[in-house]
Amino acid sequence: MLLNETGFTFGGVHSRRDMGLLYVEKEGHIAIPEIKRNSYQIAGMSGTLLLSGETWQPFNLEGSLYPAEEPRTQAEAQALLRDISAWLTAGRQQLIFDYEPDIFYMAELSATSKWTLRNWFGGELQIRFLVQPYAYNVEEHSATVTATTGTTSVQLPLAVQTGLPAPLKLTIENNGSAAITGVSCRDITLQDMRLTRGQKLEITSEPPAGATIGSSSALQYATAFAPVYLDNGVNTLRVSLTSEAGGTHSAVITASARGRW
Repeated sequence: MLLNETGFTFGGVHSRRDMGLLYVEKEGHIAIPEIKRNSYQIAGMSGTLLLSGETWQPFNLEGSLYPAEEPRTQAEAQALLRDISAWLTAGRQQLIFDYEPDIFYMAELSATSKWTLRNWFGGELQIRFLVQPYAYNVEEHSATVTATTGTTSVQLPLAVQTGLPAPLKLTIENNGSAAITGVSCRDITLQDMRLTRGQKLEITSEPPAGATIGSSSALQYATAFAPVYLDNGVNTLRVSLTSEAGGTHSAVITASARGRW
């Protein structure tokens, strides 16, 4: 592994460039998280019965951080440790490793971190991240179309590169003077709402799935709401809008998804 592949970025801060630290993994890293499947033992049946549905489990990543330049005193080391603590204890953040710069995980520090001089004269800080099971593309795939009629149905072809079905995010921004009263896409239908000019409706299938207009929940308008997941390749989405009569009708519809593995 090259030196420029050994660091990581956590919460937008890089271990070596920003903090002056070298990172060394402990005993490798998890490539495939644990999968819990719905399987049952039935009396008189050999083996188990496997049903649909599965959950991927979070996992631990462990390693050590070493100062690239040895602290001159223990007081200087303590000041560095305070900076590291403020950086790594900021809750759940994006974790991006240098050897895979286009992919991020969601992770948080999950254990006591011990500083020791036992293995390295410059000092060593042992860390452990609890990592959520999915790896995501840093860049989203997206497609946008403008709808200009009062009652319309438009199609968006969205190409997604993903290993597992990717949650859909749908944004409708009203640019017309007529309020949008209904939206539907696959198993999601919202009715009897009032999306006025300049407002945005945002629908996400990423858990916890939901819909918002500004800072307010729009789920009160949902007559059907099942998260939408997109497959690898080109997905054709049909989005239908209904609007109030009169005025101008124009909405910008954006569909997006992050590939995940």
